[in-house]
Amino acid sequence: MKVAIRTVSIASAVLWVFLIAFAVSAVFSVKDFQLTFGELQSSISPENEVVFMLPVDIVNKGLYGISDFNVSTEIVDEQGFTLARGVTLVPLIGTGQTVNTTHQIKLKLNEILNGSTRFLFDDVDLRFAQTFSMKAAELIPVQASSNMSLSWGAPLYNFTLGRPQSSTEVVGQNEGYAGVAVPVSFENHAFFRLNGTLQVRVYNNVNVLIGTGKTSFDVPQGSAYHKGLMVDMTMQNVTSDGHYEVFVETPVFSVGPLVVPYV
Repeated sequence: MKVAIRTVSIASAVLWVFLIAFAVSAVFSVKDFQLTFGELQSSISPENEVVFMLPVDIVNKGLYGISDFNVSTEIVDEQGFTLARGVTLVPLIGTGQTVNTTHQIKLKLNEILNGSTRFLFDDVDLRFAQTFSMKAAELIPVQASSNMSLSWGAPLYNFTLGRPQSSTEVVGQNEGYAGVAVPVSFENHAFFRLNGTLQVRVYNNVNVLIGTGKTSFDVPQGSAYHKGLMVDMTMQNVTSDGHYEVFVETPVFSVGPLVVPYV
């Protein structure tokens, strides 16, 4: 009986030594696991989604296979609200194997722009939070995380309407009306081309509608827009101050009425 107990003890000790050595070698082999990220790219899908694409190159030069390799990403705004999530899973990366994949995060552009005007008019710093996890030797969990800054450019940055500027008075059937130019300016800081229509309604200081105008626009990425929108205005109701109601329609978003005073 004593011999049997001694034999079991020795076997148990040998097993623990083996397990510890295996765990140490498995963890140590992670140093031969190479993970490389390419440049973050973005595009607009036909469904009006912003697709962020992050190339990922994985090389396993370790002694053991890697399983359940997972990249999870969240795009979070400055208020801590999660705007989008993305997950990429590679089930198994064998010894000596190289895997090239692309991690994708899809951001529903129309929901973001129609849900908050700050994304329309203000540049915002977003947080790109990443979590990496895997099982070394297909058994031992390993996890790491990182954060990077992602700049959001507003498509209608510094949107401004100037004071109405009288033009040539219209005669004939439209007597009493005048063509008035309303200066409109903004900068397209977004990473996509901006096109659509801009409609303006002009009200005097007693909230009477005195003119309307509409124009189309097409502004490339990183460009500024400065034009006068022509409005047909009833001159007898004009006052020195009032306000505009602005409506912007694009294939990606719509906003309005935006109330902008003028003096």
